[in-house]
Amino acid sequence: MKFNLDKKLIACGFIGPIIFFFTVYFLFQFFYSGYDMLNYGISALGALNSPVKLITNVLGFSLFGIFIMLFSFGIFRSKEINALGKVGAFFIFATGILMYLVGIFYAHSASGTYSILDKMHNAASNYQFPILALGLVIFAFSVSENKKLRWLTPVILFLGIITLILAYIFFFTPDLTNSGVWQRAAIGLPYLIMTIIAITMYRNMK
Repeated sequence: MKFNLDKKLIACGFIGPIIFFFTVYFLFQFFYSGYDMLNYGISALGALNSPVKLITNVLGFSLFGIFIMLFSFGIFRSKEINALGKVGAFFIFATGILMYLVGIFYAHSASGTYSILDKMHNAASNYQFPILALGLVIFAFSVSENKKLRWLTPVILFLGIITLILAYIFFFTPDLTNSGVWQRAAIGLPYLIMTIIAITMYRNMK
């Protein structure tokens, strides 16, 4: 069977999120006694005092970052994507770098102080989402005239608006109840969009 590099790269766009959602959103919490997914953020799974910090940071955050970078390379190489879409791929690649760094600069909550490591972790965690959003919007407009992919444009923009609402609620609501759930929703939806893009592109490839 002929090895198709382009299909493998695009497949990273849905394989990565599936692994990430299964491990970080679901599996790892069962190995952390006392972890409350309703009110704890996902960064707590990879924090210094977490019993699952190594697998969360390596097999959760950093591995996902690698998948995102590979997927962005697949977009860049795709013959279906125009120059504007390749610009969007650059922002998706930058998102992958930041997700990878989330696993490197893990939260240092056990120290009781807001350390340099915490600042670097928060920067990598928080800045990836506006960068990813920009990349997805650029991609959405880039495929608006593509017969195979143009249906993605309204889907991406509609889900993007919902993402902004969720992010606003999470970041700007004081004493937010069930903040862990809101965070997962705000983080997960952009990567669900990426999954939809990846599956669509994959199914249209020879």
